[in-house]
Amino acid sequence: MTPRAIFNFIWTTGATGAWSVYGVGRQIPRKDAALFQLHTRGWARTVAAGVGLEVEAYGTWRLDPQGTYVLMANHQSHVDIPCLFLALPMVPGFLAKAELRRVPLFGRAMEVGGHVFVDRAQHARAIEAIAAAARDMSHGTSIAIFPEGTRSSVREVLPFKKGGFHLARQAGVSIVPIGIRGTADLLPKGSKQLLPGKAEVHVGEPLPVETVTGLELPELMREVRARICELAALPPAADRANA
Repeated sequence: MTPRAIFNFIWTTGATGAWSVYGVGRQIPRKDAALFQLHTRGWARTVAAGVGLEVEAYGTWRLDPQGTYVLMANHQSHVDIPCLFLALPMVPGFLAKAELRRVPLFGRAMEVGGHVFVDRAQHARAIEAIAAAARDMSHGTSIAIFPEGTRSSVREVLPFKKGGFHLARQAGVSIVPIGIRGTADLLPKGSKQLLPGKAEVHVGEPLPVETVTGLELPELMREVRARICELAALPPAADRANA
């Protein structure tokens, strides 16, 4: 690792720990979702400023800051998360794997922040978590999801999982396709060498509720994936496999 990459790793780890302590601590007297959202964006800005991350956002005018959406983006790097917090006009919760809840302090911060944990190894529990998240969305909280289910180690968009689509249909909200570009160059999967640089977040046209609930699930998934591929300027993984 280069000296700059070492500094960036230490800075990110320290900033995440400090903001987690601060954010959770401020929630002890009483829970305040709006305040925690400010802390979340503060964490993202701190990380970006320290590591030299620049985020350019496109198409965010398509989103109502007070609206409720399921926001779906491609996923190639841990850097995708602060990029979304910095680019979007709202601070969404995330649909996250259950293992993150067990991370000391960070897991508690995510829980306080309204993020939804899904245990993909326990199908019944995953269904319950998605149903609960759909009910919570009636209070106006948008949820961000990486429908690939994991970071891609190739410059392609992997096949999608169904959970986020079930969530959008149960909640009766629009799905917003988002393409993230450049983050794999800053911190690819399997690397700890976080580099400074620029990332882009491209927000597409929201799919109306009538489309989300009216299309057959496989057709809806294909449509959203095609839009994300276009926005991310990446091919779907199956295309290359079939070439």
